[in-house]
Amino acid sequence: MNLYSIILGTVLVGGIIISIWGWRVLARSNKIKSWPVTKGTIEQASPSSEANDLLPHIEFSYQAKGNTYQCVFRFPEGTHPLPEFNQAYLDKYPVGKEVEVYYDPEKPETATLEPETQGDWMILALGIMMVVGGAVTLLLS
Repeated sequence: MNLYSIILGTVLVGGIIISIWGWRVLARSNKIKSWPVTKGTIEQASPSSEANDLLPHIEFSYQAKGNTYQCVFRFPEGTHPLPEFNQAYLDKYPVGKEVEVYYDPEKPETATLEPETQGDWMILALGIMMVVGGAVTLLLS
């Protein structure tokens, strides 16, 4: 076995692992889309958060299962916004705006405003490209 085959085999295995990870991320996102929806209100909106000064801090309140909850909108890990990103979210979620809140029926204190932002299909696409590219190259070599 030569070094070239080892490298291609590593790419193939890495692609399979990334594909599985991407599939799980998308499955979680689809599950969130099926969560119950309730009305909520934007309570706070500021241009930066403690965790990342490039991301806005948006807090919302909502009622679920007879209780009132307050939650911080969480952006997906790895979000690297442009300067316009911040203002777009502040315009989209001004203080006092009524919003739809998706909450976890098993843990109603867990909620989001945008279920579609929780999954990134690019992870799955990258994994599939690595698997196909590695397999085809390995078979042709």
